[in-house]
Amino acid sequence: MKIPAIKISELSKLAKVPLPKKLPTALPMPRLNAAHFLPVRSAVPGSTPRAALANVARAPVWRALTKPFRIIPWRIIAAALCGIGILHIIATLAAPNLALSTAYDRLNGVLPANEAVILPPVTPQAQPLPFMSPALRYAMCRYDTANGSVDVSVELTETGSSLTIYNADGEAVYTAAQSEVPHHRVRIVPADGRFLGLSPEARGVRSNEIPSATLHSKRGIIVYATPDLGAAYQTATEQQLAAVSCKPSRPD
Repeated sequence: MKIPAIKISELSKLAKVPLPKKLPTALPMPRLNAAHFLPVRSAVPGSTPRAALANVARAPVWRALTKPFRIIPWRIIAAALCGIGILHIIATLAAPNLALSTAYDRLNGVLPANEAVILPPVTPQAQPLPFMSPALRYAMCRYDTANGSVDVSVELTETGSSLTIYNADGEAVYTAAQSEVPHHRVRIVPADGRFLGLSPEARGVRSNEIPSATLHSKRGIIVYATPDLGAAYQTATEQQLAAVSCKPSRPD
């Protein structure tokens, strides 16, 4: 097939195509470094490139499984837990001051002032205060130093016996456990610092009863506890409870 020849005069009759004012610039090619041409290596020594590719394939699965945990605001949860702990500590420390009635209020109309009372064995139907142990026998005294000091005398020779003195707010101001001393004596004096007279030693008189300890308190509850060893030792237990003394101090 022959191509017809075109005369030069006919070229001027062809439509002229306008040239663009600005040619489009080509996108820059990414620069490759030597690391792109290195073979794939696994982070585990001795593994093959196929194992490394398998680890790369498992990466999206791990990300999909851990995505819900990444959404959780752990900082907010940690702050909330710390706040709850602080509120719990504050509520625990403020509970004695916010209580509607204390142990002293509950026993105020039951126990006489400055007189020891032997309580019956603790049962679910007979317990003057909550959380009292049925394995112990108790003797209590409601002391009041408004008219003078009070002397307390107990025997702490039995294993497991104890003496605890609480003030009207429920705070333990004195406690003692088993001791080799036959009689344990505590003198409770008024907390207002009043003059209680000269001591026997100041008057040149030998004191018949020397207190093991002296403390300042206005009023409260004295609790003496001794183990309940059963029916075979009931007589000995009753004698120990009967030996508890709580009475106003008498001048020597």
